[in-house]
Amino acid sequence: MKVATKAGTKAGSKAGTKAGAKTGTKTAARPVAAVPAKQARVAAKKKAAPSDRALTRERIVAVAIEQIDQNGLTAFSLREVARQLDVYPAAVYWHVPNRDALLAAVVEATMSGVTPEIGKLEWQDWFRELFRRYRKSVQKHPNVAQLVGAQLVSNASLSPLLIDRILAVLLDAGCGEERLVDMYNVAVASMVGFATLELAPLPTDDLDNWASQLQDKVHEIRALEYPTLARHLPALANRAFIVRWQSGSEVPLDSSFEAFVEVTIAGMERVLAK
Repeated sequence: MKVATKAGTKAGSKAGTKAGAKTGTKTAARPVAAVPAKQARVAAKKKAAPSDRALTRERIVAVAIEQIDQNGLTAFSLREVARQLDVYPAAVYWHVPNRDALLAAVVEATMSGVTPEIGKLEWQDWFRELFRRYRKSVQKHPNVAQLVGAQLVSNASLSPLLIDRILAVLLDAGCGEERLVDMYNVAVASMVGFATLELAPLPTDDLDNWASQLQDKVHEIRALEYPTLARHLPALANRAFIVRWQSGSEVPLDSSFEAFVEVTIAGMERVLAK
Protein backbone atom coordinates (compact mmCIF):
# COMPACT_ATOMS: atom_id res chain seq x y z
CA MET A 1 0.00 0.00 0.00
CA LYS A 2 2.88 2.33 0.81
CA VAL A 3 4.51 1.67 -2.53
CA ALA A 4 1.27 2.37 -4.36
CA THR A 5 0.86 5.60 -2.51
CA LYS A 6 4.32 6.83 -3.36
CA ALA A 7 3.92 5.72 -6.96
CA GLY A 8 0.59 7.46 -7.11
CA THR A 9 2.13 10.54 -5.66
CA LYS A 10 4.96 10.51 -8.17
CA ALA A 11 2.62 9.87 -11.06
CA GLY A 12 0.27 12.57 -9.87
CA SER A 13 3.19 14.92 -9.47
CA LYS A 14 4.45 14.25 -12.98
CA ALA A 15 1.00 14.48 -14.48
CA GLY A 16 0.37 17.71 -12.60
CA THR A 17 3.69 19.09 -13.81
CA LYS A 18 2.94 18.24 -17.41
CA ALA A 19 -0.59 19.60 -17.16
CA GLY A 20 0.73 22.73 -15.55
CA ALA A 21 3.29 23.09 -18.32
CA LYS A 22 0.62 22.81 -20.96
CA THR A 23 -1.87 25.09 -19.29
CA GLY A 24 0.49 27.33 -17.34
CA THR A 25 0.14 30.25 -19.73
CA LYS A 26 -3.67 30.31 -19.46
CA THR A 27 -3.69 29.78 -15.70
CA ALA A 28 -1.26 32.65 -15.08
CA ALA A 29 -3.40 35.02 -17.15
CA ARG A 30 -6.31 34.93 -14.70
CA PRO A 31 -4.79 36.66 -11.63
CA VAL A 32 -3.14 39.29 -13.84
CA ALA A 33 -6.56 40.57 -14.92
CA ALA A 34 -8.03 40.26 -11.41
CA VAL A 35 -5.36 42.23 -9.51
CA PRO A 36 -6.21 45.74 -10.81
CA ALA A 37 -9.93 45.23 -10.09
CA LYS A 38 -9.16 43.99 -6.59
CA GLN A 39 -6.83 46.89 -5.96
CA ALA A 40 -9.52 49.34 -7.11
CA ARG A 41 -12.03 47.82 -4.70
CA VAL A 42 -9.58 47.99 -1.82
CA ALA A 43 -8.71 51.61 -2.66
CA ALA A 44 -12.37 52.59 -2.83
CA LYS A 45 -13.04 50.88 0.48
CA LYS A 46 -10.15 52.69 2.11
CA LYS A 47 -11.33 56.02 0.71
CA ALA A 48 -14.81 55.52 2.18
CA ALA A 49 -13.77 53.88 5.44
CA PRO A 50 -14.61 55.63 8.72
CA SER A 51 -11.08 55.00 9.96
CA ASP A 52 -9.81 57.68 7.56
CA ARG A 53 -8.22 60.02 10.09
CA ALA A 54 -8.24 62.97 7.70
CA LEU A 55 -12.04 62.95 7.53
CA THR A 56 -13.97 63.89 10.66
CA ARG A 57 -17.50 65.00 11.41
CA GLU A 58 -16.19 68.43 12.37
CA ARG A 59 -14.40 68.82 9.03
CA ILE A 60 -17.51 67.77 7.13
CA VAL A 61 -19.62 70.31 9.03
CA ALA A 62 -17.06 73.06 8.41
CA VAL A 63 -17.13 72.41 4.65
CA ALA A 64 -20.94 72.29 4.72
CA ILE A 65 -21.00 75.74 6.36
CA GLU A 66 -18.66 77.05 3.66
CA GLN A 67 -20.93 75.65 0.97
CA ILE A 68 -24.04 77.22 2.50
CA ASP A 69 -22.24 80.56 2.92
CA GLN A 70 -21.16 80.56 -0.73
CA ASN A 71 -24.10 78.96 -2.53
CA GLY A 72 -27.09 79.18 -0.20
CA LEU A 73 -29.40 76.41 0.97
CA THR A 74 -31.01 75.73 -2.41
CA ALA A 75 -27.76 74.71 -4.08
CA PHE A 76 -26.39 72.89 -1.04
CA SER A 77 -25.84 69.15 -1.46
CA LEU A 78 -24.04 66.41 0.41
CA ARG A 79 -22.48 65.28 -2.86
CA GLU A 80 -20.87 68.70 -3.34
CA VAL A 81 -19.51 68.56 0.21
CA ALA A 82 -17.94 65.19 -0.59
CA ARG A 83 -16.46 66.56 -3.80
CA GLN A 84 -14.81 69.45 -1.99
CA LEU A 85 -13.42 67.03 0.60
CA ASP A 86 -12.14 64.84 -2.25
CA VAL A 87 -13.91 61.72 -0.97
CA TYR A 88 -16.78 59.57 -2.14
CA PRO A 89 -20.23 60.50 -0.77
CA ALA A 90 -20.23 57.15 1.06
CA ALA A 91 -17.37 58.44 3.22
CA VAL A 92 -19.50 61.37 4.38
CA TYR A 93 -22.35 58.99 5.25
CA TRP A 94 -20.09 57.26 7.77
CA HIS A 95 -20.26 60.46 9.82
CA VAL A 96 -23.71 61.91 9.01
CA PRO A 97 -26.64 59.71 7.92
CA ASN A 98 -28.26 62.16 5.47
CA ARG A 99 -28.55 65.75 4.24
CA ASP A 100 -31.00 66.81 6.95
CA ALA A 101 -28.73 65.48 9.68
CA LEU A 102 -25.86 67.49 8.21
CA LEU A 103 -27.99 70.65 8.11
CA ALA A 104 -28.91 70.12 11.75
CA ALA A 105 -25.22 69.77 12.57
CA VAL A 106 -24.57 73.06 10.74
CA VAL A 107 -27.14 74.81 12.94
CA GLU A 108 -25.63 73.29 16.06
CA ALA A 109 -22.14 74.44 15.09
CA THR A 110 -23.13 78.00 14.18
CA MET A 111 -25.27 78.41 17.31
CA SER A 112 -22.60 77.33 19.78
CA GLY A 113 -21.90 80.12 22.23
CA VAL A 114 -25.23 81.88 21.66
CA THR A 115 -26.71 81.07 25.08
CA PRO A 116 -25.67 83.46 27.89
CA GLU A 117 -24.88 82.19 31.37
CA ILE A 118 -27.57 82.60 33.99
CA GLY A 119 -27.27 84.21 37.39
CA LYS A 120 -25.13 87.17 36.26
CA LEU A 121 -27.72 89.39 34.54
CA GLU A 122 -31.20 90.66 35.24
CA TRP A 123 -33.72 88.75 33.15
CA GLN A 124 -34.26 91.71 30.80
CA ASP A 125 -30.53 92.03 30.13
CA TRP A 126 -30.23 88.26 29.74
CA PHE A 127 -32.75 88.29 26.89
CA ARG A 128 -31.12 91.36 25.34
CA GLU A 129 -27.83 89.48 25.35
CA LEU A 130 -29.44 86.35 23.88
CA PHE A 131 -31.06 88.26 21.00
CA ARG A 132 -27.86 90.13 20.21
CA ARG A 133 -25.68 87.02 20.33
CA TYR A 134 -28.02 85.17 18.01
CA ARG A 135 -28.08 87.99 15.48
CA LYS A 136 -24.29 88.32 15.60
CA SER A 137 -23.94 84.58 14.98
CA VAL A 138 -26.19 84.50 11.92
CA GLN A 139 -24.65 87.68 10.54
CA LYS A 140 -21.48 85.61 10.12
CA HIS A 141 -23.49 82.96 8.22
CA PRO A 142 -26.53 84.77 6.76
CA ASN A 143 -27.93 81.76 4.91
CA VAL A 144 -28.14 79.84 8.18
CA ALA A 145 -30.73 82.37 9.39
CA GLN A 146 -33.23 80.90 6.93
CA LEU A 147 -32.34 77.38 8.00
CA VAL A 148 -33.09 78.17 11.64
CA GLY A 149 -36.06 80.47 11.11
CA ALA A 150 -37.87 78.89 8.17
CA GLN A 151 -37.12 75.15 8.20
CA LEU A 152 -38.11 72.66 10.88
CA VAL A 153 -35.11 70.51 9.99
CA SER A 154 -33.11 72.73 12.33
CA ASN A 155 -35.09 71.30 15.27
CA ALA A 156 -32.98 68.16 14.96
CA SER A 157 -30.15 70.25 16.41
CA LEU A 158 -32.22 70.70 19.58
CA SER A 159 -30.18 72.55 22.22
CA PRO A 160 -31.28 71.44 25.68
CA LEU A 161 -29.04 74.10 27.24
CA LEU A 162 -30.74 76.96 25.36
CA ILE A 163 -34.24 75.70 26.13
CA ASP A 164 -33.45 75.02 29.78
CA ARG A 165 -31.98 78.48 30.34
CA ILE A 166 -34.81 80.33 28.60
CA LEU A 167 -37.31 78.51 30.81
CA ALA A 168 -35.25 79.12 33.94
CA VAL A 169 -34.90 82.85 33.24
CA LEU A 170 -38.63 83.19 32.56
CA LEU A 171 -39.51 81.43 35.82
CA ASP A 172 -37.06 83.62 37.74
CA ALA A 173 -38.70 86.67 36.12
CA GLY A 174 -42.00 85.64 37.69
CA CYS A 175 -43.59 83.82 34.78
CA GLY A 176 -46.35 81.50 35.96
CA GLU A 177 -46.58 77.92 34.77
CA GLU A 178 -49.78 78.72 32.88
CA ARG A 179 -47.92 81.27 30.71
CA LEU A 180 -44.58 79.53 30.44
CA VAL A 181 -45.11 77.95 27.01
CA ASP A 182 -46.48 81.16 25.49
CA MET A 183 -43.64 83.29 26.85
CA TYR A 184 -41.08 80.73 25.75
CA ASN A 185 -42.48 80.91 22.20
CA VAL A 186 -42.36 84.71 22.35
CA ALA A 187 -38.70 84.59 23.38
CA VAL A 188 -37.67 82.16 20.63
CA ALA A 189 -39.69 84.00 17.96
CA SER A 190 -38.06 87.26 19.01
CA MET A 191 -34.60 85.73 18.93
CA VAL A 192 -35.05 84.25 15.46
CA GLY A 193 -37.65 86.43 13.73
CA PHE A 194 -35.94 89.76 13.15
CA ALA A 195 -32.71 88.23 11.85
CA THR A 196 -34.62 85.87 9.54
CA LEU A 197 -36.28 88.85 7.87
CA GLU A 198 -33.19 91.04 7.92
CA LEU A 199 -30.98 88.39 6.30
CA ALA A 200 -33.51 87.12 3.80
CA PRO A 201 -31.70 85.84 0.67
CA LEU A 202 -31.80 87.82 -2.56
CA PRO A 203 -33.19 86.37 -5.81
CA THR A 204 -30.74 84.16 -7.67
CA ASP A 205 -32.07 84.84 -11.17
CA ASP A 206 -31.08 88.13 -12.81
CA LEU A 207 -30.40 89.91 -9.53
CA ASP A 208 -29.30 93.21 -11.05
CA ASN A 209 -32.45 93.52 -13.13
CA TRP A 210 -34.64 92.62 -10.17
CA ALA A 211 -33.01 95.25 -7.94
CA SER A 212 -33.28 97.87 -10.65
CA GLN A 213 -36.97 97.19 -11.25
CA LEU A 214 -37.73 97.30 -7.52
CA GLN A 215 -35.93 100.62 -7.10
CA ASP A 216 -37.89 102.07 -10.01
CA LYS A 217 -41.14 100.78 -8.54
CA VAL A 218 -40.37 102.31 -5.14
CA HIS A 219 -39.46 105.70 -6.57
CA GLU A 220 -42.51 105.76 -8.83
CA ILE A 221 -44.90 105.71 -5.85
CA ARG A 222 -47.31 108.60 -6.38
CA ALA A 223 -47.73 111.06 -3.53
CA LEU A 224 -51.37 111.78 -4.35
CA GLU A 225 -52.34 108.13 -3.89
CA TYR A 226 -50.00 107.28 -1.02
CA PRO A 227 -49.14 110.58 0.67
CA THR A 228 -47.80 109.17 3.95
CA LEU A 229 -45.57 106.61 2.24
CA ALA A 230 -44.30 109.16 -0.27
CA ARG A 231 -43.42 111.62 2.48
CA HIS A 232 -41.34 109.08 4.42
CA LEU A 233 -39.97 107.22 1.41
CA PRO A 234 -36.47 108.77 1.57
CA ALA A 235 -36.04 107.39 5.09
CA LEU A 236 -37.57 103.99 4.28
CA ALA A 237 -35.94 103.24 0.93
CA ASN A 238 -33.57 100.26 1.24
CA ARG A 239 -33.57 100.58 5.04
CA ALA A 240 -36.98 99.11 5.86
CA PHE A 241 -38.57 95.70 5.43
CA ILE A 242 -40.36 95.28 2.09
CA VAL A 243 -39.08 98.64 0.82
CA ARG A 244 -35.52 97.44 0.15
CA TRP A 245 -33.47 95.74 -2.53
CA GLN A 246 -30.40 94.74 -0.53
CA SER A 247 -30.05 92.16 2.23
CA GLY A 248 -29.14 92.98 5.80
CA SER A 249 -25.74 91.48 5.09
CA GLU A 250 -25.01 94.56 2.97
CA VAL A 251 -27.24 97.10 4.74
CA PRO A 252 -27.66 96.07 8.40
CA LEU A 253 -30.76 97.34 10.17
CA ASP A 254 -28.97 98.02 13.45
CA SER A 255 -31.15 100.77 14.92
CA SER A 256 -34.32 98.92 13.97
CA PHE A 257 -33.01 95.78 15.65
CA GLU A 258 -32.28 97.64 18.89
CA ALA A 259 -35.77 99.15 18.80
CA PHE A 260 -37.20 95.67 18.24
CA VAL A 261 -35.31 94.30 21.25
CA GLU A 262 -36.53 97.08 23.54
CA VAL A 263 -40.15 96.76 22.40
CA THR A 264 -39.97 92.99 22.93
CA ILE A 265 -38.55 93.36 26.44
CA ALA A 266 -41.13 96.01 27.33
CA GLY A 267 -43.91 93.72 26.12
CA MET A 268 -42.55 90.81 28.13
CA GLU A 269 -42.31 93.03 31.24
CA ARG A 270 -45.92 94.05 30.87
CA VAL A 271 -47.19 90.50 30.48
CA LEU A 272 -45.07 89.14 33.35
CA ALA A 273 -46.27 91.94 35.66
CA LYS A 274 -49.92 90.83 35.36
